[in-house]
Amino acid sequence: MEYYIPHSDVPVGSSARPWFNADCAEAEKRKHSAFLSWVDARDRKAPDLSSKKRAFNHAAKSYKKTLRKARFDRISHIGQKLSAQPSGSRAFWSLAKSVEANFCRPTLPPLVRPDGTLAHTAREKAGLFASLFAHNSRLDTGSATPPILPHCGASIPEMVVYDRV
Repeated sequence: MEYYIPHSDVPVGSSARPWFNADCAEAEKRKHSAFLSWVDARDRKAPDLSSKKRAFNHAAKSYKKTLRKARFDRISHIGQKLSAQPSGSRAFWSLAKSVEANFCRPTLPPLVRPDGTLAHTAREKAGLFASLFAHNSRLDTGSATPPILPHCGASIPEMVVYDRV
């Protein structure tokens, strides 16, 4: 059964996150330490629980900001390296291909529409699937009348649905 369940192996380490630097590691440690402190205070029902939670939230936001800056710095560094290389050189294309491999690619190939054109974007593909589903979901009833169902004598009481805000 496990053979049919989709999964992926996510590599961990420096190759998975080449932009992860010492600042990121330090911010991650601060976030983890603040989290453990908050969990400990929560378990002990300590009076300073709200300050520990605020400290954790601050550390988490700081961590995200540090990661975002590290990614931006790496991308700008690669951009500088690309612009320094001649556009036809072997080094340029090697770097360009390695950068291209880091970006997400769509999992579905372009789909062919009924008129023969291709659907490339996710929105176009979703629209194509929706129209195909709608077409396949239609029933050809012809002139048949719907069946008459016998009355069972019981009914469902009125139901009220509340929306939590």
